[in-house]
Amino acid sequence: MRANFEDAYRELAPAAARLLRLLSLPPGEEIEPAAAAALAGVPETEARELLETLAAHGLVTASGGRFRLAGPVRDLARERAWHDESEADRNAAARRLLDHVLDFSSAGDESRGRAFLDRERWSEAVDVLRERLDRAEAEGDPHAILVSRHELARALIRTDALDRAIALLGPLPDEFAALPEPDDRGRAGALTTLGEAYLRARRPVAATNFFGQALEILRRHGTPDEQAALFVHIADAAGQRADHAAETAALVRATELAEGDEPGRPRG
Repeated sequence: MRANFEDAYRELAPAAARLLRLLSLPPGEEIEPAAAAALAGVPETEARELLETLAAHGLVTASGGRFRLAGPVRDLARERAWHDESEADRNAAARRLLDHVLDFSSAGDESRGRAFLDRERWSEAVDVLRERLDRAEAEGDPHAILVSRHELARALIRTDALDRAIALLGPLPDEFAALPEPDDRGRAGALTTLGEAYLRARRPVAATNFFGQALEILRRHGTPDEQAALFVHIADAAGQRADHAAETAALVRATELAEGDEPGRPRG
């Protein structure tokens, strides 16, 4: 295996060899071109071409728009990364990928970001997001400051720093409402995250209160899928209280919303 790897590696252009080394650093075996671009600090089109080059040399496999670096190749590429990439370069690549994942999460598909970021990675994300908050405060945009505080609090929750997260989140709903152009969706998001923090702290009554406030806003300004997600949270809180009737009712309502059904309306 090593001999085959070394033969293929020697044939690579420097940019492709560098990407292969960097691909070995994050957890997981699969990566999309956009994430690879962030990792290497190159445009996505260039990253895709480099990934295709690696695939042509048998070092990665392509499947459904994603590329897989198998375990044995990953181990050998990681050896090269530790030998050929400085610690500063490895850390810079990890930070770029973290920025990409966090931007992807805040754009609406948080599940992928959370799947990638284990607790250690969320701890690193806290540092990145604290720097973002410092920049937002220096620039003085009130809305950007609130958004940055919200993102930092979300990361703190993933590290179980719940008291710090709740302290950051507490004023946010009212502050989003008090902006010159009130941000109802931002307020709903902050209330939802407050509920998540209290739920994680095993305080389901407080969590339900915040979820309920967020739901009232999303009934006016949100989508059925967003409302369904809140009913799932409400069901989780009911489960913590051992209120199984309320848990079932919330899950039924979440299902109705997700399927586009209105209560009492017969299905076709």
